[in-house]
Amino acid sequence: MKKAVWSLLISAVVLMAAAPGIRPRADANSYPVHQEQSDFSIGAVLIAPEQVKKMFKPDLNHAGYVVIEVGVFPAPGKDVDLYPSDFTLFAGDKSAALRPISADTIAEILAGRQEPPRARGPLDVNTSAGVSVGHASYPDPVTGRKTSGTVTETDAGVGIGGPAPQPCRGYNCDSTAPFPPTSQPSPVQTANTISQDLWEKSLPDGKAVHSVAGYLYFPKPPRKAKDAAWELRYENADGKTRLPLPK
Repeated sequence: MKKAVWSLLISAVVLMAAAPGIRPRADANSYPVHQEQSDFSIGAVLIAPEQVKKMFKPDLNHAGYVVIEVGVFPAPGKDVDLYPSDFTLFAGDKSAALRPISADTIAEILAGRQEPPRARGPLDVNTSAGVSVGHASYPDPVTGRKTSGTVTETDAGVGIGGPAPQPCRGYNCDSTAPFPPTSQPSPVQTANTISQDLWEKSLPDGKAVHSVAGYLYFPKPPRKAKDAAWELRYENADGKTRLPLPK
């Protein structure tokens, strides 16, 4: 019975985490900039740095990224093929095209700045086990484009560190004993946490038959483009859509 309940819980988590994205706004006109094409309408807004800091676990603005919310609304009976590589950000007419950065790449870069976990003393053996649900990126065998999907995995580990701290109450505690070191997540754990957070809110990729919305993460344009006009461009088989972004 317990195994059946556990399987149902895992299945529910997988279904909930099957696709990224946020709740779309009412329509494309709900965004500060929007355009309407024959098969779809699209809206976008540049998220202010102070908002970005509150919305994500890492401070993306400080790390050198800008966040753009995009909403795509297929026309009745139509669908849209969405891929991050179809979007580009321009900061001025003479600027180079900036491409969206994946959640995995950002997470790996930011996690690399974390300090390594502190080592414990000998003679203490710690074990851990668990089940995790997340996403993985891989090339689509049909289109060759990079896509992503939900995966589940189990993990177990054994570590050696200092002895576990003993509870201490009252006035007979040894005040000279050092406090046990605070455990810190490994770079891999940190990267997984950041990646999952960014991916869950990112613009869904693939075929969209209903309205979808999410965030695209771009490298921050160079300082010399600070006063230039920014423009988000979306180009697919139906043509190119330009969305000027007020800052």
